[in-house]
Amino acid sequence: MAEMTGLAWRFGRLFGLRGTAVAADRAADVVPVVAGREAEDVRLQARPDAAEFAGMRALVADDSAINCTILRTFLERLGFEVALAADGVQALDRWKAERFDLLCLDIEMPEVDGLTAFRLMKAEASGRGEQMPMALAVTINAMTHEVTAYLEAGFDACLPKPFSRGDLVDLLRRRWPASAA
Repeated sequence: MAEMTGLAWRFGRLFGLRGTAVAADRAADVVPVVAGREAEDVRLQARPDAAEFAGMRALVADDSAINCTILRTFLERLGFEVALAADGVQALDRWKAERFDLLCLDIEMPEVDGLTAFRLMKAEASGRGEQMPMALAVTINAMTHEVTAYLEAGFDACLPKPFSRGDLVDLLRRRWPASAA
């Protein structure tokens, strides 16, 4: 229990939630912060539900290595193959070269922000005659008027930071309800 409490404390500190506790049944939703390691090196074992979205590909674009690690870990545990981008330019490059079932775009990134990157991706998909994959605006900017702007731009949903694995799964199951079985 002390380990989980320490983990919850680090998670809470990461997102500015001092004093936040995580219930034991939600401990699996928390990604540990490993001091002295690059975010790319943090790996957790796959969970039994890893087959739920097996074979699907996700593009995660966020300028925070920690946020990329959290999203990548949650998605890989669900069976997604995850490609990472550190900014909007890298996201656009990966989008042009690869195909994805899911886009998770941070709204505030350097070079090209998530909203602009998404609009450019939509224009390219339209030019190729392809449908857009599910797109999540992943952001701390989640006031009503901001979420409305993301949805009007074509995002399927907004995943406000901080979020839990359950929040992410709920949004994914709206798009792919057959996976909920």
